[in-house]
Amino acid sequence: MKTGNHAFLLVGGLLVHGAAGAAGQADDSGYFAEMPVVLTASRLTQTLDAAPAAVTVIDQATIKASGARDLASLFRLVPGMTVGLYNGRKVTLGFHGLSDPYFRQFQVLIDGVSIYSPMWGGAEWSELPIAIEDIERLEVVSGPSAAAFGANAFLGVVNIITRDPATESRFEAISNVGMTGIRDGVLRIAGNDGDLRYRLTVGQRADRGLESYPDDRRGTFVNLRSHYRLGGQDELRLQAAYIGGMTQNGAYSDEPNPVNGPRDGNYDQGMVQLRWTRVQGADEEFWVQLFHSERSHREAQPYSLILPRPFGTWRYPLSFDYSYRRDDLEMQRTHRFSPTLRGVWGLQGREDSTQSRVYFATGSAQHSTLYRLFGTLEWQPAPGWTVSGGAMWEWNNLSENGASPSIALNHQFLPGHTLRVRWAEGRRTPMLYEERADKRYELPAGLRSLLQAQGSRLANLPLVQSTLARDALDDERIQSRELSYLGQFPDRHIELELHATEHRLKRLIGLYDYPVDTAMGAFDSYYASTRGFRNDTSASIKALTGSVRWQPRRETNIRLALSRTTIDARGADAAAIEESGPRHTVSLFAMQNLPGAWQVGAGYYRVGAMRTMSGGDLLSAVDRIDIRIAKTVQWGSGKAEIALVIQNATGGGPLFERDDVDRRTSWLNLRYTY
Repeated sequence: MKTGNHAFLLVGGLLVHGAAGAAGQADDSGYFAEMPVVLTASRLTQTLDAAPAAVTVIDQATIKASGARDLASLFRLVPGMTVGLYNGRKVTLGFHGLSDPYFRQFQVLIDGVSIYSPMWGGAEWSELPIAIEDIERLEVVSGPSAAAFGANAFLGVVNIITRDPATESRFEAISNVGMTGIRDGVLRIAGNDGDLRYRLTVGQRADRGLESYPDDRRGTFVNLRSHYRLGGQDELRLQAAYIGGMTQNGAYSDEPNPVNGPRDGNYDQGMVQLRWTRVQGADEEFWVQLFHSERSHREAQPYSLILPRPFGTWRYPLSFDYSYRRDDLEMQRTHRFSPTLRGVWGLQGREDSTQSRVYFATGSAQHSTLYRLFGTLEWQPAPGWTVSGGAMWEWNNLSENGASPSIALNHQFLPGHTLRVRWAEGRRTPMLYEERADKRYELPAGLRSLLQAQGSRLANLPLVQSTLARDALDDERIQSRELSYLGQFPDRHIELELHATEHRLKRLIGLYDYPVDTAMGAFDSYYASTRGFRNDTSASIKALTGSVRWQPRRETNIRLALSRTTIDARGADAAAIEESGPRHTVSLFAMQNLPGAWQVGAGYYRVGAMRTMSGGDLLSAVDRIDIRIAKTVQWGSGKAEIALVIQNATGGGPLFERDDVDRRTSWLNLRYTY
């Protein structure tokens, strides 16, 4: 409790300082007059109080003031979301539970395009080919959004919306230098020449991660966003990105081994998006989009296979190589039918493929194909009333086909005060690995020959069978109900949101053990079984969340987010699922502009006791404080800024296992813009 008290005192000082001048600013209410506009809740542009789902918006000013180096850490500002690390590098996420290094129940978009991994699910959060400075805002939708974005928009969606080049400075250079080997550098240039506008970003990220794991990383990335106006109504947009580098993923084993060392992996990822858009009015738009992405991961681990006598010791290099690619074609039409009725609909086709001899026991590519038809209508039958309904029909070759509907009713019963009720369904399609996993290790050639010479049946068995999918999997399913209140109090410069949500989850996919014949199983019963995937658990998640944004004066911005979650699960993984989310989360963030071009940003985050799935320890509640102090000066024709960022200012806490402590880290952030 001491840490929590200190945190509230720290941020409370900023609150008091900001409130001191609020009374004298009462006539300056124009800066806090309108609800934010969001794009992700239904594919229609809507104000927050007219959207058919709860949306958390994290804007550019908040992103900068937070001092975040990586995108995932910003999710601590979202009520009910948890963030951790697995093996020091792999980001773990949860949203009212189901926290996991492979958080598959969360759709991930960059500018509306899915970057959800077809092999593992989720996203490679530490290896995205964008700089934090490229982001205009994050929109995080709570609850199933399958009607808008299809399967895997299960517990939520994040849309990473990048900055339009028209809003950019001509040149920006950023550098981070600090503890744990932090060495980041980013160069950004932007231009606007008649019909062409563009932004190019080049950068690198490097650090040594946690003390408890080999988890160094180095990455170099480049991305381009460009727009070319073809005429009065038509525009062509090209976005391209690449990232490549090295990442360590812990050690292969905790057991002593003469050559057991860090898992050093090298990766490359590229993506390109081409969109043609025709805009004929505010609600009259048509676009067609092509998207292609590829990723490869190469990792070989030298290892010694130590067997009982008389079989001896064998050199046994381990491989963790894999690759995947995605090709996607999508088209969308937005149309206003009347002053009170508008809609959006479209088509999408996608082909995913993955390849890995170690994970699928074949060099052949594994394919996944889907087709989608989606549509949403927004109807305003009377002033203050909005009805939003939508559905998406999907066909895929991995599991069942079907529709995911949603409907919401918003009623503005007083100016600035809205009630919303929502019902939605969604699904999550099994990943290619869940559906077709065959992760095995074969006998070394010399050992196989020795066993064959002895006439042993072990010569025909795999050395170890780690995972073998044998069950036909169904889609995970979710039904969700939500009751929300959204209020504005302009005289006090406050926005308030309250949400009560119930998710009913069925046919959740989990791992189970079953016996299998292996060569190692003849010597050690631990290796006489393998793991498969099956639909065997259901759960009910009930969540109460609240958020407040208070801007007592123009220079002060404060946001508070609270959540209370109860999970009741049934089935083989019931205990793990019930512990996979904390009962309570708190985030309190304050941003204060001070005289002399100083700025302070401070965040306090508390996560209750929980256990991350996939092998995490049961961890007690953790408090965290992050601070950023910045000073801006005029330098020539531009502006220079120096900032000190301190994360885990109170010392840090465990993230996945008790020994995985994310300790206090600090660095200097240098920035020059003109």
